Amino acid sequence: MRVTTFIIFITCLLSLLLWVFLSGALYFFGLVVLIFFLIITIGYTDTAILFFMGAREIKSRDEHQFHASAMQEAYKLAVPLPNLYFYNGALERAFILQSGKSISLIFSKNLLEICTKDELSAICFELLLQARVNMASKRTKVMFVVGLFSWLSHSVLGLLINIIPVKEIRQSLMWFMYYFLQPWVEVIFKATLGEKYFRKLESLMKKYPFENELLMKFGSKLRKRDDIYSLASRKIIEFSSLSKNRHYQNIITLEFLPHEWDLIFDSRMEARA
Repeated sequence: MRVTTFIIFITCLLSLLLWVFLSGALYFFGLVVLIFFLIITIGYTDTAILFFMGAREIKSRDEHQFHASAMQEAYKLAVPLPNLYFYNGALERAFILQSGKSISLIFSKNLLEICTKDELSAICFELLLQARVNMASKRTKVMFVVGLFSWLSHSVLGLLINIIPVKEIRQSLMWFMYYFLQPWVEVIFKATLGEKYFRKLESLMKKYPFENELLMKFGSKLRKRDDIYSLASRKIIEFSSLSKNRHYQNIITLEFLPHEWDLIFDSRMEARA
């Protein structure tokens, strides 16, 4: 409900700004952009996220094990067969997208390379369970809002710095944006989704001890959360993306969002607490 309220608030705010500050051709152009935003928000949030992440569709002949695991868990949970995608990022992440009856699973290429068959099945089960209980659509909308905010930030700044002839100034501006972008992203994420989502997911997974135990063990294979989320490590990863394309920069932003691997299935969390 919070994400819907947030989207309505943003839509009303944009409409008010159009009405107050623009007129003539600019007002018409702004209205077209706003209508385009509403169409994507209502029916194509999953397509937009796939674009933000530079995701590519996986055919069954390319990743047979992933395809078989996803189909098996979909039948088990009685959900529509998902479309499968992979992307190239910095972290081992997996996401589920749901828009209407369309379901998509997105895995990072690194994650696919380290998973065993049983681990793949457990991950697919956990992701598709979110669709089974109608949680995935909310998370998809939140990822869309965050991804759109990130994409607009990178694109607008990219256009502005192109008119600056001094390379050092352009690079400094990009670093400045990176340093302050992530805190705002986290604020949006917490305001629209928050930890309640992951607590609900954790309680659901406890009803399936076999898959839950597999995911707990899987957490020990991933890089330590303290290393990833330390300020120095995060900024190094963010700054290194300056030399890469816009898709990769958006991927970094989405990958640093709170994830179930860290909040639920990391077996070290209890020991550190």
